[in-house]
Amino acid sequence: MKINSYKFIVVGLCWLFSFKAYSQQIDTAKENGAIKQLIKNYEDAWNRHDPKGLADNYTVDASWVNWFGAYYKGRDDIQFHYRQVHTTYFKLTHYYTRAVEDISYPYPDIAISHVRTGLDGDERYPGETFEFRRTIVLIKREGVWKILAGQNAKLEKGVK
Repeated sequence: MKINSYKFIVVGLCWLFSFKAYSQQIDTAKENGAIKQLIKNYEDAWNRHDPKGLADNYTVDASWVNWFGAYYKGRDDIQFHYRQVHTTYFKLTHYYTRAVEDISYPYPDIAISHVRTGLDGDERYPGETFEFRRTIVLIKREGVWKILAGQNAKLEKGVK
């Protein structure tokens, strides 16, 4: 009789855990759409050369590493950086998203995405166009996706 009680408890716990996992499944089409909109908002803010608009895509506690390896911590620091570069060598740049390569969800409110982008008009490199792969970690807080962390990697010629 004691073994049957343990079986009942184990089966019951398994059922509870599976119910919790089922209840946490997400509507990936909806969430992917929201994340892709955030990526579009970022692109639009870049092309307006709007430091606040760019920084608004990040959480207050975000971190960012640019293609040269510089590290920025917090939305204010990120916005300060964007203000500096968009009034100097990035002021005439055009930024574009080639593709959102993937979006995965380790948890319903956490996403990781790889985004293929390009940039031209950098005054430091006249006539050159650069390709990048951005890795971004996103978090959904209060129903809104924001960038929590990310890094931009410049792609060498021939890298797919």
